[in-house]
Amino acid sequence: MDLLRRAALRALGAFTPTWGGGAVPVSRPAPPTQPTQPARGEELIFFGEGEPSREKPWRILGQIGRTFIVVETPEGLEIVDQHVAHERVLFEKFQDGGEIQVQRFLIPVQVELPFDQAEALRAAIPSLRALGVELEPFGGNAFLVRGWPLVLAERQAKLGFEGPLRAVATLWREGQRELLQLRREVACAAAVRAGEELSPEEQEALIAAWKDTKEPARCPHGRPIAVKLTFPEIREKLGR
Repeated sequence: MDLLRRAALRALGAFTPTWGGGAVPVSRPAPPTQPTQPARGEELIFFGEGEPSREKPWRILGQIGRTFIVVETPEGLEIVDQHVAHERVLFEKFQDGGEIQVQRFLIPVQVELPFDQAEALRAAIPSLRALGVELEPFGGNAFLVRGWPLVLAERQAKLGFEGPLRAVATLWREGQRELLQLRREVACAAAVRAGEELSPEEQEALIAAWKDTKEPARCPHGRPIAVKLTFPEIREKLGR
């Protein structure tokens, strides 16, 4: 029976988890070095609950290079890195101090890692469970992803789980085993990528969510999120 169970689960490994019925087939996730570009017909990325009735002291001028969002403020311009801005939003949602809610999948997702990373990931399973990541060794270098933090699950299911699990395994092998470090990797893996086209509505929602974070200056890894140019600086550079 165990062999039959394993064969059935391996056959289902190419399906994304669902939380209300049958699985939906998806293509393999692109390598990390090749940013994905979702079709505009897909459902919009959810960045959080907005407040459309609140008047904002800023406006979106647009996305440039499919990587940066240009924002006009009363003081000047902000050029925002969409990836690290979304990292900050997700990290703070994931670290809100409350009990972590877990999205458990009706159909677990199989992930296979190289031997050295698989060994490290097995050792990290108890720590990952504290972050809402539920893994089960599945023989050899394979694992079954049975649950993921609720605030990240839908987006990460579309991107695939191998990337964040590889990142966690690498940290563990390097001796970086604090929960904070692991939390950063799990949260940041679901962020929009550089090169990912965002609709005007998505740009607006992302900037609104980013401006509402507690620490909007830097991403969880310490990188700056935006470059600011004041109107006096722009005038000076243009000789006005």
